[in-house]
Amino acid sequence: MRWSNKRSVIGDLEGCDVVRVLVGEEQREFTLHRKLLCDSCPFFKTNLEAIPSPTTPGDEEEEEEDSVLWLPNEAPDSFDLFVLWLYQRKKFHTFMDDVIRTISPDECRAVRTNLVRLHLFAAVIDLPALQDLAMDALQDMYLRFDWDMSPRFLAFIYGDCDADHSVRLRKWGIAMLAWTLHGADKAHLLEKQIDRLFTKFPQLKADYNLHLEKMAQSRADVRLKNPQLRLPVNKLRNGERFFGFRQCTFHSHRATVGEGACPHTISLALSPMFPQYSLATWKPNEKEEVESDNFEDADIISPVGDLNEISYLDLS
Repeated sequence: MRWSNKRSVIGDLEGCDVVRVLVGEEQREFTLHRKLLCDSCPFFKTNLEAIPSPTTPGDEEEEEEDSVLWLPNEAPDSFDLFVLWLYQRKKFHTFMDDVIRTISPDECRAVRTNLVRLHLFAAVIDLPALQDLAMDALQDMYLRFDWDMSPRFLAFIYGDCDADHSVRLRKWGIAMLAWTLHGADKAHLLEKQIDRLFTKFPQLKADYNLHLEKMAQSRADVRLKNPQLRLPVNKLRNGERFFGFRQCTFHSHRATVGEGACPHTISLALSPMFPQYSLATWKPNEKEEVESDNFEDADIISPVGDLNEISYLDLS
């Protein structure tokens, strides 16, 4: 899948104040509107303030190496998804829904890695809304293909990722692990691998035990409560909470929302695509719910890439 016309998404760059961003060790180049980047988060605003804007035609040709922003530790194809979000925020979830619905499981494994890296990048630059969109897409993907939580995925988020940046991924991964070990047909095949992971990553074992304790306190059965299933609201009827997780359970704002509406729906309130949402529906609740908040480098998929040329870090 590719964007049919990249310029139609990014717009005409001529005459606009733009900046070059180099991504990854290979320094793949992106030319983006400076204002959009600066307005997206303080990270870009701070880092782009030191990059001069060209004042006359032809200045770009004399541009020095320090006039671009280089993100050496990010994956270029994951950054493609960031660019899609930057220019098409209201349609980002629709694009991801279409990808998840239409491509094969093998291709979706590539998308999964890209989404994980997008989530982590959003955590690094402090973009909670993008973190949460990536998390939603991951849950939807696991639900569609009914994937279990793999030891390799857990080893990645506990061994290779910063704890602060991966906190939501860890919470969801732990919930998925409990679901996998207590309900999957092949759970017995994973026990030895998981025991080795518990030995290697004591925090993983501690988080897992804490999750089981909190599930027991809320009288939830981990064999039934499916972390793949993101229910569309946070205020659940008694029966619903035994089978799925609240809409914001693994969102960055979980502790402040309570049973109120997801704040991301507020940003969509004026969109004709989501007439059911309104500003009046969001009532933040400071009370934290016990039941649900306990807890290689890749060329993956790009909105401007070709699915036939995918390679990826397999987290299955």
